[in-house]
Amino acid sequence: FLELELKLIADIGLVGFPNAGKSSLLAAMSKAQPAIAPYPFTTLHPLVGCVEYRDGFRALVADVPGLIDGAAEGRGRGHSFLKHLERTKALLYIVDAAGVDGRDPVDDLEVLVDEIISYGDGDMMTRPALVVANKLDLILDNELRTEILQALSDVATDKGILFNNEVLGISAGVSGEGL
Repeated sequence: FLELELKLIADIGLVGFPNAGKSSLLAAMSKAQPAIAPYPFTTLHPLVGCVEYRDGFRALVADVPGLIDGAAEGRGRGHSFLKHLERTKALLYIVDAAGVDGRDPVDDLEVLVDEIISYGDGDMMTRPALVVANKLDLILDNELRTEILQALSDVATDKGILFNNEVLGISAGVSGEGL
């Protein structure tokens, strides 16, 4: 028998842990209406939203369910989620800067990049990328904000992410800061 597999095709793929704010960001940037809740694994299936700019340019953004450590080796449903990112032109790494779930944003970025490197032949690392620190509005200390953004930039550079050397600090959900 013949098995066909459909992979999403999008301009940008959102890469992040569960509850990092991928769906909130997609909802803030597009007319997509993903399920959003304050617990992990709200997104169970990939979703594509269309970001429309004032000049008429459009970008398709793919929100895939959150990755976990070991996804490239098939832990959880990692392979089924990572395969959708193969068909994107660029990646947007998003981490929870405030560590709402007790996670460290710097460690999370390291794990996410390692999963992208480990998946397939690692060619997704040759794509342009953005690095986004979400939930920044929950960090009231400006010095701490700066430290987190710099640490994320250092990790992104060390890991070889092709980005513009600036980590974008945002709040995709509540305040809309940085959008």
